[in-house]
Amino acid sequence: MAQIIDGPQSQLDTTVRVFDSFYNYEASIDANEYEIVSSYFKSVCATTSIANNFTTMLFRIVSITGQDAMTLLDNIQGTTKLETTAMMAYYLNSLKSKTTLYGVSVVPAPNETVQRNIVT
Repeated sequence: MAQIIDGPQSQLDTTVRVFDSFYNYEASIDANEYEIVSSYFKSVCATTSIANNFTTMLFRIVSITGQDAMTLLDNIQGTTKLETTAMMAYYLNSLKSKTTLYGVSVVPAPNETVQRNIVT
């Protein structure tokens, strides 16, 4: 997932432009919010690349759902790495095609005998 971050060009420009060629995503984000989110992920992720990917995904989720970035970050802060990954997978799975799921290696198959006996 490649991303190029274009910093503020002048004193009046307080946005950061994020490009993600994998998802064909581009956004102009408030520089302060971007730094807060990026700093948090850099403090909890193993590599800068992972932190940058999580930061980009958070802002992608925010742009699609209309949620506030700081509210979403507050929900993520204080969770374990596994919980953070699961939460990001949950949001990303809700935004994409239902044919594949992030964070799920084997989709559980129901027992067909039991499945036929369930009456709805």
